[in-house]
Amino acid sequence: MRRLLWLPAVLSLVPAGAAAAHPPALSPAPGTPDASAATQISVLGVPRSQIRGIRVVGARSGRHDGRWRAYSRDRGASFLLSRPFTAGERVRVRLRLEGTRRRTWGFTVAVPGATPPLLTMTTRQPDKLQRFVSAPSLAPPKITVRRHGAARSGKILLTPLPSPVVHPGSTTTVTLNPVGPGGPMIINGHGRLVWFGQLDPPDVAANLRIARFGGRRVLTWWEGPVTVAAYGLGRGVIADDRYRVLRTVRPGNGYGMDIHEFVVTGDGTALFTVYAPVLVHVPGTPAGTRTFLLDALVQQVDVATGLVMWEWHALGHIPLSESYATPANSAFYDAFHINSIQPLPRGRVLVSARDTSAVYLIRKAGGRILWRVGGKRSDLRLGPGARFWFQHDARLHPGGVLSLFDDEAGPPQKAPSSRALVLRLDHRRRRATVVRSLLRAWPTSAQSEGSVQLLRDGSVFAGFGAQPWISQFSPSGRLAFDARLPIDDGSYRAVRARWRARPRTRPVAAARRTPGGADVYASWNGATEVARWQVLAGASPSALRVVATARRRGFETRIPVGATTGVLAARALDARGRRLGTSAPTTLP
Repeated sequence: MRRLLWLPAVLSLVPAGAAAAHPPALSPAPGTPDASAATQISVLGVPRSQIRGIRVVGARSGRHDGRWRAYSRDRGASFLLSRPFTAGERVRVRLRLEGTRRRTWGFTVAVPGATPPLLTMTTRQPDKLQRFVSAPSLAPPKITVRRHGAARSGKILLTPLPSPVVHPGSTTTVTLNPVGPGGPMIINGHGRLVWFGQLDPPDVAANLRIARFGGRRVLTWWEGPVTVAAYGLGRGVIADDRYRVLRTVRPGNGYGMDIHEFVVTGDGTALFTVYAPVLVHVPGTPAGTRTFLLDALVQQVDVATGLVMWEWHALGHIPLSESYATPANSAFYDAFHINSIQPLPRGRVLVSARDTSAVYLIRKAGGRILWRVGGKRSDLRLGPGARFWFQHDARLHPGGVLSLFDDEAGPPQKAPSSRALVLRLDHRRRRATVVRSLLRAWPTSAQSEGSVQLLRDGSVFAGFGAQPWISQFSPSGRLAFDARLPIDDGSYRAVRARWRARPRTRPVAAARRTPGGADVYASWNGATEVARWQVLAGASPSALRVVATARRRGFETRIPVGATTGVLAARALDARGRRLGTSAPTTLP
């Protein structure tokens, strides 16, 4: 089997021959059939100083005034309307740029559909949760590691989620059976908890990963509630290595941010999915009738200003005939179900649409689809074993390599097991061939979700989504690491990465009497550099001295101490014996 090498993602990832220069990207894109009534008119790729004027006219609402606001780094601006458009009307825009350049285009305003209700998740399964004496309110799911190979390959980033139950005859998940509270979670290679950012119901988390923001490494994730139609209405979070929230990113144009993707770029923007319930005329239905449909959008926001820089709607760009979902088999007619977005050089974006079983390369300027792989209209012939179904987490790599998680289950189920799939895209010969196809030794069919990560050493790290399994395959394809969350729990994605952090919070300690003295329990949620714990004791907080020392053992360390009275505290030390932090004093009960 050919070894897959990791290369920096700054190389060209598109077929040769594409133009290097690209015109401004305008949003709503020309011909958009369901723009928000509260939309901004976004101009990306032209400095604000070169925008000379704009005329915006709604067929029913008339001419619209507004004001310009520039994006950070002088890369464009948004025209903010003084009042919204009218549902269903046509809008014409004429944009005048420096010199004699003009852009004229039109779009249609959506007729909105009703927002589905939120999922309620009140049931809990306490036997599947971890409990800690020093942190009694923390309740992360238990992690079981079956195979410990590659345990030192970095931390594992998860977002525990209730596994969705897919009802027969529907591609929409409507039931969740939660193990415990959700939140971003980091564990080490032995399955031991490092950090759990526990959320209050009904909020859950997804898409925990490491990114660069403001020149430093940060954690990013999505959090919020989920609707019964399996899309989210939340926000994106950017936090530093002390777990302080630096930015909360919210969508624009009147939308809610969906759960399926949230990615922060190094130049200070965020891209994410939006699901918009709209009423549309479906081909083949009587004239004048409207059908409820979930459109899937890609939105890019300037984090510094909160302005919408670019927006793309699947409806109007991907024909409904490409979808395997219909009003009859999809409870909310989720025709596209975009579940991953990858920003690429030269003004391009890679998008995965689960319900068309296809991956699309999109040009921002104009919103045109440059090519599609998979589905009913693939531009590349799929070689033996290259066909995929209801995929997630599609990523393009140098050399025309495409990785994705092939769920193989919709419903309907297409194969006994989901797999990590790596393809090579040959645009000259118009073929897609298999480089690697990796499955667990036991049938593991993920009805939804899932992720694939290509690691630097040629290993492949895979999260099995709605199934509780997380696996790592060696360069030769051997199952090197295998862990699981509890039954009824999963993680939308799983990522492996190096992470060092010292929380802004203090360590915590609790004490329990024993026949010979006391046991002190010490922990520090999120700390990665603690090697040893010291127990301090004394008659008062100002008279504490070291009475015991112990090596750190997992998230919480139990430290026996002899007969003592008065005040106790725990101090964290790193591998060199340097003091990292000390808990608040506690009194022995």
